[in-house]
Amino acid sequence: MVRNIVLTVAALALMVVGGCGVGPGAPTGLTATPTSSSITLSWTAVTGATSYNVWRGTVSGGLSTKSVLVKDITATTYSDTTALAGTTYYYQVTAVNSDGASNASNEASATAQSSAGGLFDLKGAKNGSQITLIWNTVSGAVSYNVYRGTTTSTFSSKQKIANVVAPATLFTDTFAFISGTTYFYQVTAVNSDGTEQSQVSNEVPITF
Repeated sequence: MVRNIVLTVAALALMVVGGCGVGPGAPTGLTATPTSSSITLSWTAVTGATSYNVWRGTVSGGLSTKSVLVKDITATTYSDTTALAGTTYYYQVTAVNSDGASNASNEASATAQSSAGGLFDLKGAKNGSQITLIWNTVSGAVSYNVYRGTTTSTFSSKQKIANVVAPATLFTDTFAFISGTTYFYQVTAVNSDGTEQSQVSNEVPITF
């Protein structure tokens, strides 16, 4: 009788422990390294994890500032090939097993590069009554679209003012500029089929 009671108590204890599973620990050592075509992420494997979720945002902060980029990958590396050149991205990783997801890893950030390597770097300067722009060559581009606006914004909110045929990477804007006004420029690369590449230059403000 006593033996049966002891066995029953032991069985109940195992049931309680088995029903209170604990999720895996948070990944550590997350790094983000930009390459010529992606941002490569790497982190330390977590004991007991069966997969990982990768989170991405464009501002620094916790998971609330990010959205899930990819779910349920089993490797401890991932290449983000959707990153736009010139944009800085902030990443975190969570580990997952049958008991749930872990807390977030450390945050790692990197600025995406163009397919040519390095930033699609646009520079500009006032030159008398004109503004001169110059940028680096982008691999595969047959021409470049030049955009201008009078407020800081994404290139899609600016007006396209020119198409510069490669291999030229310089443009002189002879617009009738208004003194005291700041003009904002960006450049995109155009493929042989006429479509714009995902790479977009940094924005350059120039006050006339």
